[in-house]
Amino acid sequence: MRIKKYKSFNESKNKFPNIKTLDIDGFIVYLGRDAKSNDHLTFNVADNDDIWMHVKGVPGSHVVITIKDNIPTPETIKKVAEIAKSNSKAKGTDKSTIVYCKRRFVSKRPGMNDGQVMVDYKNAHEVTI
Repeated sequence: MRIKKYKSFNESKNKFPNIKTLDIDGFIVYLGRDAKSNDHLTFNVADNDDIWMHVKGVPGSHVVITIKDNIPTPETIKKVAEIAKSNSKAKGTDKSTIVYCKRRFVSKRPGMNDGQVMVDYKNAHEVTI
């Protein structure tokens, strides 16, 4: 598995230093590390066609795979899902379900806490890790 770490997202002027950037199989992957950074990543950094990922029903990082010219393979999705799991409260459990979808199918209602989102499950996929 090829994982290359980049400097923190916009390191010099970053109001959200808890967003990490990784290179997974040639895709830039962003990882939110707290609730405010998760919101910023999901709603200000990710494009509508990027892939958003989170462990289902467990607090943890929002993960975004940036989509430019290529679609990630199932193997890449699984690698990134493993990263999502290892950055959640599901870390160390036997099996967890990771939900992923295009960012356009993730929304937030007024009054929801930082990091909380709604997922349109009709347009979402799941992988068990």
